Amino acid sequence: MKNAVTLGLYAGSFNPFTVGHLDIVKQAANIFDEVIVAQGNNPSKPNDVKIPLPSKFLTSFRSDVVISTRVFNTLLTDLIKELENDYYNVILVRGLRNGADLEYEQNLITFLKDMHPTLKSVAFYCDPKFRHISSSALRDIGKFSQEEYRKYVVSS
Repeated sequence: MKNAVTLGLYAGSFNPFTVGHLDIVKQAANIFDEVIVAQGNNPSKPNDVKIPLPSKFLTSFRSDVVISTRVFNTLLTDLIKELENDYYNVILVRGLRNGADLEYEQNLITFLKDMHPTLKSVAFYCDPKFRHISSSALRDIGKFSQEEYRKYVVSS
């Protein structure tokens, strides 16, 4: 039997998971009955050392919403289809920092809808104080200063 709750699926490489990503999770938790934060592999970065999601923190910071984490190694549309076997309503959550993200996300959603025409998605704008934060910039900062790196990264 399918779960009747509305599931928000927030998927990305999250390498590392930043305070900007957390802002999007918090917004999704205010809208959806359940939220899954799913960490996938980015095939354009095959040598990336994967930084695990802060699962303990993510699954415990809200007691009124079920938030879970998982890792996936498939096409995002395959993950969505898998979840649609268990949930009536699966909505892909995307986060936007700026206009460049908007353009990227529009292209991504077009590809995803070509592969899965009934896909539903929603985008949340991050808080303006997080617009400058990117995982790639933080990986570079972390090579020189763990103190500065930790200001922007969420850990369990």
